[in-house]
Amino acid sequence: MKIDRDQVIKVLEQRKAGKPCHSCGNGSFELLDKFSNILIKDEIDGSLVIGGPTIPAAVVICNNCGAITFHALGALGLLGGGE
Repeated sequence: MKIDRDQVIKVLEQRKAGKPCHSCGNGSFELLDKFSNILIKDEIDGSLVIGGPTIPAAVVICNNCGAITFHALGALGLLGGGE
């Protein structure tokens, strides 16, 4: 599935997700051109399941300190199924 980067920015702005950085207070961010899948599991057991369940996420980085924030694409309504 292809996600439109401009649409992600639009939705984040609509939902007022542009508050200053949680780490340094800076107000300038960059949305990565790529997306991430955050691995989720039922237990912490040290194993890695390739192809297991994930949370597709947009990655936002503070331009000052490099703090990273993930935004779940499904919660933003960007995966098509209203997740």
